[in-house]
Amino acid sequence: MPKNRLVEQIRDLLKGDYGFDVYIAMKNDSQAIKRFVLDEGSPTKQNGFKKRLHNSIVDTIHTKYLSEESQYVTADALGDEQNRLYLISQSWEYEPFSYLEMPDEDIQSFSLEDKEKADAVLFKFVKYAEGRMATLWAYQKIQPSAIPNKKSRHFQLKVKSCEKPDVFEEMTDQLFMITQTIDLLVFGNDIITDNIKLMERHFGLEKFVRISAAHAVDSIATVRLVKNVEKLQEYIDRPNKRYARKMMVIHKYPVSTMPREDLLAKLKTVERWKNVFEVQDERISLRNFTDVEQLIDLLTERYTKSEVTGQEYDTEVKEKATPVL
Repeated sequence: MPKNRLVEQIRDLLKGDYGFDVYIAMKNDSQAIKRFVLDEGSPTKQNGFKKRLHNSIVDTIHTKYLSEESQYVTADALGDEQNRLYLISQSWEYEPFSYLEMPDEDIQSFSLEDKEKADAVLFKFVKYAEGRMATLWAYQKIQPSAIPNKKSRHFQLKVKSCEKPDVFEEMTDQLFMITQTIDLLVFGNDIITDNIKLMERHFGLEKFVRISAAHAVDSIATVRLVKNVEKLQEYIDRPNKRYARKMMVIHKYPVSTMPREDLLAKLKTVERWKNVFEVQDERISLRNFTDVEQLIDLLTERYTKSEVTGQEYDTEVKEKATPVL
């Protein structure tokens, strides 16, 4: 299970000694990042600003991503639209966070003049152990509501000086707020998030979905199950990405890996699938997109029959049950 592996590795990183730094992802600059230099505070105190910020973010990571209640699913389940943490793997085909690999010597420091271009806050955790480096990035999108006085509709005040603690003036050099929110984690090649809308709007998740759907079509073509594979490609190439999402889900289920002969034999004996498909030359011939969706339902085992009552259920979103010992 991907959760067990990731949670254990991230927990290990956040134990003992490790480095912690903060960066800002910039807008409209190929997602370049700048170092966000924070006041360390007195080394004799444990409640300096950077330390308190660190503790707040670590608490959020533990609560949202590392707790026993957190539920993980692989990216193949995106078509199911479950309210869980999705594990999305980056590759040469889809690598939205490649900019995080920018060498330290090329990273400039963030300044007040950069505030209009700030897009997100990035918290970096680094640990060296046994000659290896492990890096965890926690990403917090800066929301318009987190930028004080953005539309000049209200005023914020500050004490004019230590000499005049009862005299106040307008605070004009305001920055954005950092909240106790983590939208996603980047750990190695893995992206972990439940904020799919953010991934779609800002990180081209549709590209990942369409690539995954194309791989699913290739896997069907490889076993020569379908006579006219081009119909599958037409299905996922439609403008609405929900069709590609439906296709990519087939990777989760073992039906898609069954030998063609065995699967075709099942189609003749299983009541649900008798006479559903047109079979020509020992392959399924897809007449229309309805046939394509029927094929997806077959490969994802959408319908389940009760062994107790014989009743059939539509189980579009499901997981394999743990065997009873």
